[in-house]
Amino acid sequence: MPPDTFDVRPGEVWEVAFRAANPGVWMNHCHNLAHADQGMALHLRYEGVTSPFHGGHGG
Repeated sequence: MPPDTFDVRPGEVWEVAFRAANPGVWMNHCHNLAHADQGMALHLRYEGVTSPFHGGHGG
């Protein structure tokens, strides 16, 4: 099974393939909080799946 984390060094570009077989709302993010705050984060949502939670800082 491939790892679920990896290091991205300055200047690197990664293409990530994954099997989307677990419906829900998923967050991909950088573990360096300053980087995540600057936009290195995304939410992946399956079509038709809803969540009571809101994105963005502070809910």
